[in-house]
Amino acid sequence: MASLLTINNLNYQVDNQIFFKNFSLKIETKDYVSIIAPNGSGKTLLIKLISAIIPTEDIFKLDGISLNKKNILKYLPNLGLASNDIHGFLYKKVKDELAYPLQNLGFSEHKINKMIAKISNNFQITDILDTNINKLDNSKKAMLQIIISLIHEPKLLVLDDAFNNMNIYDQEFMLKKLKELNNQGLTILNITSKLDTIYDSNQIMVLNNFQIEKSGTLLEIIEDDNYLRKIGLEIPFIIDLSLKLKFYELLDKIYFNLEELEESLWK
Repeated sequence: MASLLTINNLNYQVDNQIFFKNFSLKIETKDYVSIIAPNGSGKTLLIKLISAIIPTEDIFKLDGISLNKKNILKYLPNLGLASNDIHGFLYKKVKDELAYPLQNLGFSEHKINKMIAKISNNFQITDILDTNINKLDNSKKAMLQIIISLIHEPKLLVLDDAFNNMNIYDQEFMLKKLKELNNQGLTILNITSKLDTIYDSNQIMVLNNFQIEKSGTLLEIIEDDNYLRKIGLEIPFIIDLSLKLKFYELLDKIYFNLEELEESLWK
């Protein structure tokens, strides 16, 4: 399968301080990759570089387009970026916020209305299209950030701790919807410190000290819980309990769902 996003030998420093050194990464088309990272590990800087907030020259390539000053307007439409900023909205109404990126990309009014109808139906937000965003709770604002990042149908969705302000119900709903889109061909890169958002990923990487220190399957990464704790990542309760019960041979595997864990214990 072809690579959708490649980072080729990134070296980034400010003054005499080196942040990334010989950093390379490949995300394949239709991948669902989670990069888990504690605070101060470099995740925010990496996202700024991927999304061209900080300029680079020909280090990043997305869908065959090399990121540089000449190509930036070709590169960015392929990218959807959802941050954890729930206060950075430009318009009062939800539908106007959804329309804004499409207007910037030159879509007709008819096409914009069709795309808003499509995504609002899919994410079940048709009833709030005329709502003032300031009246939404923080969880719904966080959901809206992701929906806005998807409105122009990008090839790669980058999530920047995008679930931090969501309640558990909205988080589960959004993760389910994102997995559906991934199955339909959307490539997802989830960069996060929340380990309960990574279960659907086909590959997990650990970013620490501006380098990928580990890479593997969900189970391979989760089982090294001492390492994760050491670098400052919090283990979700269900996983932590499963690990303890497995250690005492009360379970034969790690569970990610409370109902499945309860069913196994009561067999």
